[in-house]
Amino acid sequence: MIEKENVDIIIHGRGGQGAVTACEIIAEAAYMSGNFVDVHAYPSFGAERRGAPVQAYAKLSRTETIWDRAQIEHPNVLIIFDETVLNQEIASSLKKGGIFIINSEKDPDYFISKFTLKNVKLVLADISKLALEKNLTIDGVPVINTPILGLLSKALPELSLENFKKVISKRMGEYLAHQNIELIEQGFNLAKIL
Repeated sequence: MIEKENVDIIIHGRGGQGAVTACEIIAEAAYMSGNFVDVHAYPSFGAERRGAPVQAYAKLSRTETIWDRAQIEHPNVLIIFDETVLNQEIASSLKKGGIFIINSEKDPDYFISKFTLKNVKLVLADISKLALEKNLTIDGVPVINTPILGLLSKALPELSLENFKKVISKRMGEYLAHQNIELIEQGFNLAKIL
């Protein structure tokens, strides 16, 4: 059960969507929670540019120091910022009993049947639409890295909204922090869990 295991998270997205920043926020909020003794967050990309597929990783350890900085092959939390990067190999990498979070307007059943997701908690919301409605964009592209953290908090309550809010308040100016905190709360409320 994920509540007793260390938590390995992979975010799949596209360059410019904020996957690396999201992982850093996750790691910091996890450490603040007191539930984890060590946390790491790091990206995996080469010379990619905005729009190219990227991955970011967060390792959260409940009991010991993390020495391993290798890429995660089988996460127990998989977060998909952009469903166009999702394929069967990525979906199948999720551990049994894991959490699958996706930014999409589609019905959760679509992903369960298309990617034969079994024994996972699926959490879904149309975060892109929410970001566009609130004008949280960079060069017209919706910024979803902070609002999607609301879905993660709903799926894994020990990563509380309050800690995410504290980290965002510390990292961003007052206006941006207020806007992002509001979107995290809305993402939390919009999350459909199956």
